[in-house]
Amino acid sequence: MASSLSSLFSPNSLPSFSGHETFALRSNWLKKAYDLLQHTPDLFSREDAFVLLGVGKNMAQSIRFWGRVCGVFVRSETSNSYEATSLGHSLLGEKGWDQFLVTPASRWLLHWQIVSRPESAFTWFFTFNLLKGGEFTVPQMASQIRSIANDQGWRVPSDTTITRDIECMLNCYCQPRSHQNSLINEDLLLCPLTDLGLIQSLPGQQTYRIVTGQQTDLPSELVAFAILQMMHQTGRKTISFSELAYGLRSPGRIFRLDEDALLSRLQELSQITNNQAYYSDQSGIRQVAWPNPDDSQLETLLNQAFTHEVRYV
Repeated sequence: MASSLSSLFSPNSLPSFSGHETFALRSNWLKKAYDLLQHTPDLFSREDAFVLLGVGKNMAQSIRFWGRVCGVFVRSETSNSYEATSLGHSLLGEKGWDQFLVTPASRWLLHWQIVSRPESAFTWFFTFNLLKGGEFTVPQMASQIRSIANDQGWRVPSDTTITRDIECMLNCYCQPRSHQNSLINEDLLLCPLTDLGLIQSLPGQQTYRIVTGQQTDLPSELVAFAILQMMHQTGRKTISFSELAYGLRSPGRIFRLDEDALLSRLQELSQITNNQAYYSDQSGIRQVAWPNPDDSQLETLLNQAFTHEVRYV
């Protein structure tokens, strides 16, 4: 695993275990920041950023973190300003797909954005790509992350930093425990990732379970989108069913699709992609072929996913 993990990082880059200020993502944050950045590109370098955003100072820093991690805005290479990405415009713009992140497509897309990139939020990446077994406790996960950091030669974060990172990740996905007060419950429920139901806390325990299944509200176009990204990352034109189900940054692992659910999505690929990709099972060799993968097709697939949502929501 060590060598394959190292290959995922760009030169001189290291994984992040902080930046969110312990605040889970909230549905209205990305739209609020996007709108302000259109006429205030230096928003996050201003002393009054938190005033403009209408939040506390630490929350303003958290919004900057989540905007970058979700891939909706980026820092300029030549200044301290930020600008919206093409995804940010398509998702959050005046005629965006889902400005207020109310559809399942938005939730699954943001989950993919966060979890598929190890540099941005390593604990999130670890949870859905590297964690062994379906159940864990916070100390167990912290120990595994610390072990990976040691093996990779990274600067090992403090126990407190790792624990806070894990707790923030859990707050993104878990329904609040019944003993939490109503104010905290209200805050946590604002995280769009909670509705995915991907992590459950076991009653009366400090143990958590990752939920795998059919994911019936996951648009099949997003599965195709994930496969095309794998094709780009690997530089290949075919990928085996096993890799799609269990490989790093695969739709099976990140979307937590069981094998039957994944297979049913793969069988729709030809129709979804207008015959640009297809699934085959010949002589026991199950694979997806995408003879001419083109990144321009990514936008088309996302547009289809949200068009489908508009039709049925």
